Amino acid sequence: MSAAPAKTREGTIALSDGRTLAYADRGPADGAPLIFHHGTPGSRAGHHPDPGVYDDAGVRVVTYDRAGYGLSDRLEGRDVAAVAADISALADELGFQRFAAMGVSGGAPHALACAALLADRVTRAVVMVTPAPNEDGFDFLAGMTQSNINEFNAALAGPDAIAAYLAPYIETLRTQPEAVLDKLAAELPPPDQATLARQDVREMLVTSWREASRQGAAGWMDDDLAFTRPWGFDLADVSAEVRIWQGELDVLAPQAHGRRVAEQLPNATFELVEGKGHMLYDAWPQAFAWAAR
Repeated sequence: MSAAPAKTREGTIALSDGRTLAYADRGPADGAPLIFHHGTPGSRAGHHPDPGVYDDAGVRVVTYDRAGYGLSDRLEGRDVAAVAADISALADELGFQRFAAMGVSGGAPHALACAALLADRVTRAVVMVTPAPNEDGFDFLAGMTQSNINEFNAALAGPDAIAAYLAPYIETLRTQPEAVLDKLAAELPPPDQATLARQDVREMLVTSWREASRQGAAGWMDDDLAFTRPWGFDLADVSAEVRIWQGELDVLAPQAHGRRVAEQLPNATFELVEGKGHMLYDAWPQAFAWAAR
């Protein structure tokens, strides 16, 4: 049984370029520090549906709004690597000299960017259901849902195309997030559908997505543009130990993506979660415990 969850502590920091970065701090204050990178779209309100897992693992998990989401100011034209400077400032503010990095789905490349560019600070990195870089010789869209293919094709066409594509989605996300959940579930395999039917998961995602859409589609479109362009760092520069979890049945970030990333990392362990898709909440406690060691 999970321990009673600690109260969420929230705040904002001023970055050197004048932008604001918002964060939420969960788990025991004396726990092993871990900075969590949310998916796409997402926000600092995204977390494990059972917050007691942080206390169980002895890990202090700090989530944040990536630039353009929630209360964090947009950084137009950002690449994946740009997150490292923001996280360095956040860690300084929180007094974290060293910390683990964890990213899920669209957050995974950002966790890897921190591991590569803040190598003297990131102790370990956890990535779950990660996309791979969109590089020559790799079929980035293979195995994805049709809506994912349409979305990334719009990103590949440029900022105007992805902005137009996301406009109706972001309005629905703001006003009818549960309808977005149901539409997403219809494209996913049965294990993901079962997860998205859970009330605790739905409540968490609805809260996170509403906050994610506070500034419209800015954060979401900037993420998509960043994923489909050069990331701004080399995976070979990640010296920290990395564990990758990828769902066997994932159709949002197919397992070929995780395998591709693992092949390019110097010190990675790849774990295929059989019979599961994109929603791997059951693996998070194991990931937290490993990262906190």
